[in-house]
Amino acid sequence: MFRFLLFLLLASLAPFRAIAFTPLPLPQVNTDLRTWTGGGAYSPLFPGTSTFNGVPFSLILDPSGNNVFIGTLDIPVGIYGVTHAYTLISGAWGQFGATVGSVQFLATNGVTFTVNLVEGVNVRDHFNGGYNNVIDGTHAIPAFDSGGARIDQQLYTLPTAFATETLLTIRFTSSGFNPIGQPFLAAVTVAAVPEPTVLPLLLAGLSVWCLGRGRPRS
Repeated sequence: MFRFLLFLLLASLAPFRAIAFTPLPLPQVNTDLRTWTGGGAYSPLFPGTSTFNGVPFSLILDPSGNNVFIGTLDIPVGIYGVTHAYTLISGAWGQFGATVGSVQFLATNGVTFTVNLVEGVNVRDHFNGGYNNVIDGTHAIPAFDSGGARIDQQLYTLPTAFATETLLTIRFTSSGFNPIGQPFLAAVTVAAVPEPTVLPLLLAGLSVWCLGRGRPRS
């Protein structure tokens, strides 16, 4: 009976191993998105924590009023077992099919993964106007939308090699320009499994306790 209860207990704990969101505040911002077309709609987001599609993001505002980044930016992570990542990225202009930047994941033991930012796939113009207004709904989904101004959420499933490494850095690169598109980064969040030593120790302790409860008393 106690072994059966132990099995049920371990099965019930399994989902808790999967998701632990960590919002990563950007180490630097250099652009005030509020000055862009329709940008006043973004004001309530910065600074603060917002949740989009079940994922929390930390959005910052620096003393100069900047709130997003354009260019190349290394974001320190230092988290073991990252399996998924999420960004908030949109851009200026946008020509369908153009590659306008990238997001690169750098982990221990030389493990890397790069995703290109492609207009019409995972990035589009931040304003619903005359440029690219399309994302594919798989690699990117709508996050914030005021009816004109918007920011999209990108979804990254990291290769299995990352599950046993420490993610060191996420490198964002905005390499586009007018008119093909120029993406900005507003926020990053990662999701990881627990350290490998934590869950086994917990389960081992629970096993000993449950099996001890099942022994006949003398």
